[in-house]
Amino acid sequence: MKRKLIARIALLWLLSQGTLQAAKAQKFTLPVLPDTQVEVDVKPEMLYSQLRWIAANKKDLKIPIVLHVGDIVNYDNWEHWHRASKIFEVLDSAKMPYALTLGNHDTEAVGFHNGGAAPGNVNANLRKTTKFNTSFPVKRFTAQAGRYEPNKSDNAFYTFKAGGLKWLVLTLEFCARQGPVDWANTVIDKYPKHNVIILTHYHLTPKGEINQTNAGYGDLTNQAIYDQMIKKHQNVLFVLSGHVVTSAHRTDVGDKGNTIYQLLQNYQSFDYGGGYIRLLEIDPQAGTLAASMYSPYYNITKKDESQFSISGIKFIK
Repeated sequence: MKRKLIARIALLWLLSQGTLQAAKAQKFTLPVLPDTQVEVDVKPEMLYSQLRWIAANKKDLKIPIVLHVGDIVNYDNWEHWHRASKIFEVLDSAKMPYALTLGNHDTEAVGFHNGGAAPGNVNANLRKTTKFNTSFPVKRFTAQAGRYEPNKSDNAFYTFKAGGLKWLVLTLEFCARQGPVDWANTVIDKYPKHNVIILTHYHLTPKGEINQTNAGYGDLTNQAIYDQMIKKHQNVLFVLSGHVVTSAHRTDVGDKGNTIYQLLQNYQSFDYGGGYIRLLEIDPQAGTLAASMYSPYYNITKKDESQFSISGIKFIK
């Protein structure tokens, strides 16, 4: 009787291990929203279609969080922010966590009714984000674990689990100041077992090169941010950006020998954005990523350079 009990316990243990391994092996999908500024301005039904599709498919695709590369709105007025806030209630209602990074158009650097520079010091205006933080207070970011400044999500970090792995998303302001970059270094250092995604509005050029400027009115150049922070950490895996059109990607090797995958996605200049979502299907067990651009609005997937796959990814486990 005792032997049978021991055998049964052993069998249950083996089955549980198999179940755990299967859970770890599960693929999952990260949706990345390109710049939505023109959709919010002219065609909000496109953004509605994107978020409703994500909410409807969160279980089937095992979506843990939604990411946005910035330029949520087009102009610095309350009408645009109220509209964006209302649309994102789709994700709130679906209890779908999301992280938004700030683009230049999400600040007081642009005009109330146009995308040109607002009067005054453009660099100073770039750091004025009252409308964003009022429309999207900290409490809406259910996965947010910390931030650079109290009650401001301009520079923040988010944690979640997916594919049996720990993840950290760090949102970094446009052509960041030195302070947020130094803060980002301390955050990443505290989470060495997390796979890190840097979510920032401007990083790659349309040619897939790391931008060498501060856009003329930011602070640090994107290359300086890469050198001072991104390439310093072994667990930084992805850098996602927008700002310039359309799609590009590149890889670089960090100081610790890790490969850093950098992806650009932005379609604002074509058909108001086209309702496209960057879908990143990640398979931690196989070490692969499959990227595509899908529009729920038109129910089509782009068949161009935006569709690619990467293998040999070494995830932090």
